[in-house]
Amino acid sequence: MNDPSNENDPVNPYAPTDFVSNDSFVDQNAPPELASRLSRLGAVIIDGLLMMFIIFPIQIVTDFTARAMTGEVSLLEQLAMSVLGMIVFLILNGYLLITRGQSIGKLAAGIRIVDAETNELISFTRIYVYRYLWTLPFTLTTLIIPGFTDDYLINLVFLVDALMIFRADKRCLHDLIAGSKVVKVQKT
Repeated sequence: MNDPSNENDPVNPYAPTDFVSNDSFVDQNAPPELASRLSRLGAVIIDGLLMMFIIFPIQIVTDFTARAMTGEVSLLEQLAMSVLGMIVFLILNGYLLITRGQSIGKLAAGIRIVDAETNELISFTRIYVYRYLWTLPFTLTTLIIPGFTDDYLINLVFLVDALMIFRADKRCLHDLIAGSKVVKVQKT
C-alpha cells in the first residue's frame, strides 16, 4: 500500500486534490438568501399589471366600472367580480404556485415562496388560502357594510401588511399567516 506521505511515489496528475477553492464552492445546505424588497415589489407590480390587463377590459365591457362609480352595482355583482379576480389569478398563477412556489411576477423576479422553517415549497393551500385569500373577509366586509369607515380600517390593515416587509426577516403579515418567506431562486 502506498503511503501518501512518501515522496518517492509517482504523482497521478488525474487524482483529485485536497484543495477546495472558496470562490467556486457553493454550500447546498446553506439557507437560501431572502428576496430583496425591490424584487418583491417588482413581482407584485408585474402580477398586478397582468391582472389589470385582464380584469379591467371585462369591467369596461360589462359596464361594471361606470356603474360602480355611480353606486349602481349590486352586492352580487361586486362579489362576482371579486370571485372572477380570484379565478383569473388562479388561471394565471396556479400551476406555477403549485410546482415552483412562484407567481408570474415572482418567476420574472427570480424569487419564490418557501416554508419559513424548512425552506421547502409549501402546499397550495398555504400559498393560495393563507397568503392570498386571507384578504377575502376584508373584501366581503367592504361590500356588506355601507360607508367608508370600514374601508379606511381595512386599508390600514393592508398598509401594515405591506410595511412589515421592512422588518429584519422581510416577512409581511401574509407571510406570517402562511408560515412562509420569499427567497431568491438558487442557481444550480
